[in-house]
Amino acid sequence: MASSTVTVWSDIHCPWAFVAVHRLRVARAEAGLDVVFDQRPWPLELVNGRGTPKHIVPVETAVLANHEPEIFNTYDNPEWPSTFLPAFELVAAARRVHDVRAAEEVDYALRLAFFWDAIDVSIRAGLERALEKVDVDRAAVLAEWDAGSVRADVLADYERSKSLPIQGSPQVFWPDGSTTHNPGMTDHEWVGGIPRIRSADPGEPARLLRALAS
Repeated sequence: MASSTVTVWSDIHCPWAFVAVHRLRVARAEAGLDVVFDQRPWPLELVNGRGTPKHIVPVETAVLANHEPEIFNTYDNPEWPSTFLPAFELVAAARRVHDVRAAEEVDYALRLAFFWDAIDVSIRAGLERALEKVDVDRAAVLAEWDAGSVRADVLADYERSKSLPIQGSPQVFWPDGSTTHNPGMTDHEWVGGIPRIRSADPGEPARLLRALAS
């Protein structure tokens, strides 16, 4: 099939988004599809006007680790990022230096660094550690990030997101114009301070992706 682009709007520190992104990447590899995931910023700190309280993400992570245990660990770093905008900026820098595929790889490395390795991705040292696992020109990407102008890219994308039918993080937009919120994991609610997953469909991301080839 011809190369296709699937656009994903999400927050890098959203564990629900990490599940969706991971499952989409696995499905792409298993099906051998020529698809790129165009990762776009939907920073919850801008959406909500405040940072995500520290206690929320570990609770969500503990629940979701039962569904995707290979991508989650306990966040045991005493340093909790006060902002995730620097991580979004690194993805934008990779897109400027290379292309959308490189940006996708940097985005995934940042999610893995945060959720698996408990790395603070709000500081340069943390961003450098995440980049170590990505096949990009690391020096050039960091130089672009250091220049500071990539913040404009992130904010421009966020402004664009306001005109889109985004229900939450993640929101996946398919090439035919259709969109799916949190594929396979939408049937949940918070009860007693814990997200209760009523039902899950782990195969939905793969089915939606394979439909591109039909």
